[in-house]
Amino acid sequence: MSHPFSRRPDWTGLDDELFGFGTGAGLDPVPRVRLRDYVRSLAPAARVDASLWSDYAEFYAESLSDLAGEDEAAATRVAERLYATPLTHGFLQGHMVHESLTTNPAARLHVGRIILDRLVRLSEAVGAGRVQSREHGQTHFVIADLDALFTAIAARIGTDLAPPRQAGALFGVRLADGIFSDRHFDGIYGAWRAHAIARAFGIEAPAFLEIGGGSGHLAYYARRMGCDRFAIVDLPPVLVPQYILLATAFGAETVGFGHRTGPGVALVDAYGEGGDRFDAWDVVINVDSLPEMAPADAGRYLDRIRPGGLFLSINQESAVQNGDHRQNVVADLARARGFRCHARMPAWLRTGWVEEVFQAP
Repeated sequence: MSHPFSRRPDWTGLDDELFGFGTGAGLDPVPRVRLRDYVRSLAPAARVDASLWSDYAEFYAESLSDLAGEDEAAATRVAERLYATPLTHGFLQGHMVHESLTTNPAARLHVGRIILDRLVRLSEAVGAGRVQSREHGQTHFVIADLDALFTAIAARIGTDLAPPRQAGALFGVRLADGIFSDRHFDGIYGAWRAHAIARAFGIEAPAFLEIGGGSGHLAYYARRMGCDRFAIVDLPPVLVPQYILLATAFGAETVGFGHRTGPGVALVDAYGEGGDRFDAWDVVINVDSLPEMAPADAGRYLDRIRPGGLFLSINQESAVQNGDHRQNVVADLARARGFRCHARMPAWLRTGWVEEVFQAP
């Protein structure tokens, strides 16, 4: 079965051997202590969060307890198996999907198709690969030298795109630099576009803020591409895997919890002090989450963008029923607030998603 959102129903050369699971890295002593202190500060709020992630609280409580405890071995196991734990359930693999992937070859090939589709689409987006034309009979992709393709992507972007060192039990395509999931390629694209948009508006050293950072890969690649100041505003438990990934990559002095005005990566509780401070950021980014929020919450995020500030949205517009409300359409939220739309196009990496660039009034 092909990925339902893929334009490529056939893959020549698809094989289970193309894929594998990443190895994890434990945190160094300083970031481990800082993470422990942060997790301790969450209890009991993190277990009764009323957001859309509240259904997952029963899953991640045990992992948070291990990170908050004095048993260093237990905390290290969580970090080293990050993507096989409930902490990443719902946005990058998690324990349930990991179990399926380890036991079901069909599941591996299904997810593998999604990952390869993202890689090929990324190559098309940056001009390292030609866009296929179904009108000319191009309905499949021949898998050849994936490392050469990825090298061409990096050359187009002008950045070393090696993945984060933290890849504990993460399923992905095996490339020379390591394991890559679809979220790696989403992160590369989002960071590349954010930098390009900033340059188009004359901002040479942009500061980025991401609403809902998910796996943290966009922040990682934005920094690799030269971003000196980055912030993620997210739910408290989701900041935990982001910290593990980013602190492993850049160190405890670069990545921290709470609002900061200087260089580095700030991980900010969406409901805590500093969660409403968007004035210091040149480009606000949201990928794949504003539609799923309660309308009032999604609207409040847009209201925080400073006058004249830029907003990059890569989201779907299905407007399907979501509990007691329909999912949001970002363009409608922005239009109601007087945002100017500078660009609107189909998202390169995901069929059915829309990429838009707005400017706050």
